[in-house]
Amino acid sequence: MTVTVGLVLVSHSDRLAQGLAELAGQMAADVSIIPAGGLDDGGIGTSYDKIESAIRELRSRGLSVLVLTDIGSATMTVEAVLEAADDREVVFEDAPFVEGAIAAAVSAQQGSDLWEAAGAAAAAAVVYAEKLDTEPKPVSGSEDANGMFKREATVIDEAGLHARPAAQIAALAGEYDGEILINDTPADSIMSIMALGITKGTTVIVSTHDAKCWSGVDRIADAINAGLD
Repeated sequence: MTVTVGLVLVSHSDRLAQGLAELAGQMAADVSIIPAGGLDDGGIGTSYDKIESAIRELRSRGLSVLVLTDIGSATMTVEAVLEAADDREVVFEDAPFVEGAIAAAVSAQQGSDLWEAAGAAAAAAVVYAEKLDTEPKPVSGSEDANGMFKREATVIDEAGLHARPAAQIAALAGEYDGEILINDTPADSIMSIMALGITKGTTVIVSTHDAKCWSGVDRIADAINAGLD
């Protein structure tokens, strides 16, 4: 799958930007992520030149660029850079810095275009704003009367379905055209999976209405049973 989008992470802190780039990179190994944190002298603040250089680097590789920021003046600096660049392939998205970066990186890893990756980042805020039902629903059999194909799986990872396992599940689900669900939540959304708060020992339901995705349900259920981390 071809990756066409790179990320620039703008923070007042160089260490924060570097750490987030490292974290997101663990879940999206093929995505180019450039941290642009702190001032040029290493102090706290944001640097126009650092941001511009990071964007220019990704554009030189033929990548579209999604820019995310932490707080306050970082956004103002980015907007100034983008106004001067006047490039339709460079977009700023006002999204949660950590959750948005991870969601966008995973989306880009799955082959999403610039606007899809930006949408994934924005959706990260919505996921945590909604109260999700974390209780798995008991089922029997493989296919119910409504044509829903289901598998039960038990989480064995010590930390449950946290960031890395959620990213692996999202990557598997992203290989299929139809919708695959975990506890009635889209399995191709890392942030939705993480928001379920699924812990070790929990039995989850992996399901789909689409017969083309039955093998995907099996793969994801088997992966959860075997351990993802």
